[in-house]
Amino acid sequence: MSIEGPIRGVGLYCLALVLFVGMGTLAKTLAAIYPVEQVIWARYFFHVLLILLMFPRRIGSLFKTQRLGLQITRSVVVFAATAFGFTSLSIMPMAEVSAIGYVAPLMVTIMSFLILKEKVGPRRLLAVGIGFVGVIAILRPDQANFSLWSLLPLAMATCYATFMVMTRLIRGAAPPINSLFYTAIVGAVVATIPLPFIWQNPEPLHWLMFAGMGVIGGTGHFLMIKAFEQTEASMIAPFVYTELLWSIAAGAIFFSELPGIGMLIGAAVIMGSGLFILYREQRAAAEAKAAALASSGAD
Repeated sequence: MSIEGPIRGVGLYCLALVLFVGMGTLAKTLAAIYPVEQVIWARYFFHVLLILLMFPRRIGSLFKTQRLGLQITRSVVVFAATAFGFTSLSIMPMAEVSAIGYVAPLMVTIMSFLILKEKVGPRRLLAVGIGFVGVIAILRPDQANFSLWSLLPLAMATCYATFMVMTRLIRGAAPPINSLFYTAIVGAVVATIPLPFIWQNPEPLHWLMFAGMGVIGGTGHFLMIKAFEQTEASMIAPFVYTELLWSIAAGAIFFSELPGIGMLIGAAVIMGSGLFILYREQRAAAEAKAAALASSGAD
């Protein structure tokens, strides 16, 4: 593989993260004006429209998938993650929501051990525990202004972790764009259910912001798919933490949200734990591959 492919993949991935922060910025702005349920609906509705416009001749084939029930369940789970995330953004600083969301990979480690029966060593389990200490540093449950609503980002991260595990289970069941379409269409359908009860007529400018949110989010997901097509996941994964930089910048510029020391320390602990787990997983995979090659050579 030439070096251009991996560099391009990392670039696409980082651009996708910037777009996700842009989507979150629009969501936070709109949620201060409209019901959060309406904001969630717009995110999915315009995402579906984007996919249909991009692939007009493949509409029928986009529904093709194996393990339909698991595909739909996975889409509902990621919809729940979006709902928890957007609600969190409406009441919490962007950087805090983003930082707590990084515990999702740590949760995947636990779920892989409990559900997928994958081997997880004590060092990785310890790293998971340390990561959650970082969450406590951010949430500061001993503070007088702590609210149970502050746990919403943890619910978001739990849903994203479940989504990641389910993605492993349906790997190969459908092309990535089909799975993305299911995520969008199922989310749009579920988000439409409460719409008649909470709808507020948007102003023309806000319609553009609603549409922009869905288009930006959909484009981000598409770029992420392309990134993983061109670059190994192990090379891309560490760059996920660059999203926090953009979240801090967006929060400061648009909402005057400046991160405190506790938030920065907690984020550093969570990211450090995540990077350590990633390193251990890569090392374990390399050792397993070397053992397999040695075994085949002996045969």
